[in-house]
Amino acid sequence: MVRSELLQKMCNLHPNIIRRDMEKILEIIFLEIVSALREGKNIEIRGFGTYKIIKRKARIGRNPKNSELVQI
Repeated sequence: MVRSELLQKMCNLHPNIIRRDMEKILEIIFLEIVSALREGKNIEIRGFGTYKIIKRKARIGRNPKNSELVQI
């Protein structure tokens, strides 16, 4: 599901809220999620998902176009 599909579904669920206001509500929600992740916090939205930043060590991979080795 992309943002526009989510927006349409939210508008259908809440027809008394105009689309422009629903866009602003979703924008605020996404900005708060991004802000919390930048601060290193975990996000849990029950019934929707859990999000957290995980740092991994670099590894060597291969570019599928030209088979060159690249660090990922």
